Amino acid sequence: MTKRILRISLSLFLSLIALTCISQPITGKRGAVPIIHFDKTTHTFPHLFAGDELSHTFTLFNRGTANLDLKKVTHS
Repeated sequence: MTKRILRISLSLFLSLIALTCISQPITGKRGAVPIIHFDKTTHTFPHLFAGDELSHTFTLFNRGTANLDLKKVTHS
């Protein structure tokens, strides 16, 4: 009975270690990841008339420790 409990405990422990390793991000540099941050993620324009031009600038920051490379930016 004691060997069975020990075997089950060891299996659970090894499974927990495996899941912990799998859940960690894989990066080139240990712990270095880019983290994108926007102060504001939406913007509502006021009512407008035909022909009016509108624009809005969203400001983003890299809160991470690796370079943040933007590959493609689109509008919605």
